Amino acid sequence: MTLDSGVDPEAIPRGTIICLALAAFASAMSLRVNDALLPKLATEFDVSLGTAAQVISVFATAYGLAQLFFGPVGDRFGKYRVIAWATAACAATALVCAVAPDFVTLRIARALAGATAAAVIPLSMAWIGDVVPYEQRQPVLARFLIGQIVGLSAGVWLGGFAADHLSWRAPYFFIAALFVAVSVALFAFNRRLPQRARTMRHASGPVLRRIANEFAGVLARPWARAILCLVFLEGMCLYGPFAFIAAHL
Repeated sequence: MTLDSGVDPEAIPRGTIICLALAAFASAMSLRVNDALLPKLATEFDVSLGTAAQVISVFATAYGLAQLFFGPVGDRFGKYRVIAWATAACAATALVCAVAPDFVTLRIARALAGATAAAVIPLSMAWIGDVVPYEQRQPVLARFLIGQIVGLSAGVWLGGFAADHLSWRAPYFFIAALFVAVSVALFAFNRRLPQRARTMRHASGPVLRRIANEFAGVLARPWARAILCLVFLEGMCLYGPFAFIAAHL
């Protein structure tokens, strides 16, 4: 299977990767958009800066935990289709954030936003690994990850611009609109994918038991435990102190 928009019925349309990169861009933007908005949120809802930062911590926590769920779901229903539905859900949660009447609603909506965004990047990378030949995989992954990296920077910029010139709600409206556009494109490309790129794995047995068994197998490996610990520390540093830097400049 190749990445080609020609007549090969088994070829993957090139636009599929572009759409995944845009989905990763929107997901990463949603992750970092609140960093520069914290002082404005604290003022708007009359809460402390630490309390306002909960919109970041609940997103990150839900983002991490929901990935345990989306792996089996992607296998069961097709990764690309699940990504398309996840971006539609991301649009809905971003819209709820934009119209949140109080801080409690915003906090709940941000948790849901983190849970829905959790499907985008991991399943995209897994799907690329499934359908792109090994000799083409590295450049394709690199192009995909450009979307995520640029999205992280764009989220901080968008939040800062809104904090200075717009309402805190404006970034959420923009992110919701972006997710809607990406979701429509993903659904359109999903219908054009060859059958091999939409393969679903029908596993037997309870889902929770299979998840537990798979993770038990991973945790049984010493190097896997070491890598998970390092990633945990990296995430703690990335999603923790950085969120407060803009607030104290």
